[in-house]
Amino acid sequence: MDVESLMRRQENQDLRRQALDAELGIFELRNVGRALGVISPTTKKRSELIDLIMDKIYNTDCTKVKVSKKGRPCKSLTNINEILAKVTGSDIIDSLPTQRRPLKYEDVVVFAQDVPVFSEVDDKADLFSGVIRKTDIIAYLIDTKLGTKIFIAKREMDEFRLNAGDYVEIMASKINSQEEYLATNILKVNGEDIALRRNRIIEAGQPIISMEKLVFGEHEVFCGRRNLIQVKSNIFENDNFVKFANACAQNDYALITLSLNTGFEDRIVFNSISSMLNMTTSYGSGFDEGFNKVIDTIAYAERLLQIGRKCVIFVSDIISLINTLDRCFDESDLLHEHKVKSIVIVQKLISLGKALSNGASVTLIMTYREEDKNDKFIYNELNRVCSKFYE
Repeated sequence: MDVESLMRRQENQDLRRQALDAELGIFELRNVGRALGVISPTTKKRSELIDLIMDKIYNTDCTKVKVSKKGRPCKSLTNINEILAKVTGSDIIDSLPTQRRPLKYEDVVVFAQDVPVFSEVDDKADLFSGVIRKTDIIAYLIDTKLGTKIFIAKREMDEFRLNAGDYVEIMASKINSQEEYLATNILKVNGEDIALRRNRIIEAGQPIISMEKLVFGEHEVFCGRRNLIQVKSNIFENDNFVKFANACAQNDYALITLSLNTGFEDRIVFNSISSMLNMTTSYGSGFDEGFNKVIDTIAYAERLLQIGRKCVIFVSDIISLINTLDRCFDESDLLHEHKVKSIVIVQKLISLGKALSNGASVTLIMTYREEDKNDKFIYNELNRVCSKFYE
């Protein structure tokens, strides 16, 4: 390559580096880096990450774009090829796949391969709980109350036969100034004391139509199905939910309550019930916190189904949940009234509703307000796949 060509190539690289810096936020840069094979992009500073991306584009084969499905949730890029075309030029991405396919849950919930950094190890251990997220190199959880990140070593994962989706109560010690912790003792797994945990052999179940029912208010809702209830009152204004939670506990149903941007009074009721997993967020809380609650609920329910357990997911105000997820994403190409990624996540949640012949089941109960009855998602999606009730 002659000097003039080299200068022109360098000029093009400089322009495209500027485009990367101007067009993409830090979350998008991390996803581009991850897709191109940059190691631990979440630990890199912005300028360093851009340099590594440019190196991957020009000095390696960037046609092998891959999307990781494990680690911490990030905002996935569904149009990574279009972004690369904008910032690198068509000569770089001509060989990338151009065929579009429907967005999947695994495309939205993308995880990073983070590694714990030990800098300020503390001997003091605190109590935490959460749903395990497993990567190729490490496992961790986000504490359900504090949002703290706690790593779990492979030794503990193997010794106690832990897996992604297990809800654990653990003791953990602080390891760095980023408020990250390392588990030092496993206390409970899926509500069962670790010392009493049995090595169950679960027979694979076949899908069935369950005729079991639970009572919520005046309604008999079907177990192992999807139930949609139009409500007129808040949770705190009657004792329907408290009675329902007690019934779940008496009939050995693991109850998960999912409610985002929740009013103060309703949260008092939810916090008063110790027999359920409380996946609620307060009114005005961060959108990322709500996102974490939803994906942990999905993972936990899937895990309970795998180990032959019965569970109920109670979604208080499904439209508030979708609206909160909408705020997590920034999409210009919208196909629905709600954001496409929000719809994908909620569809994944809805798909969990089922019963199996081995006794395992996931029952979904979703409430909404009368003023939301014409919402396109309720009208087009939920009305079609749910049993409908009215308060």
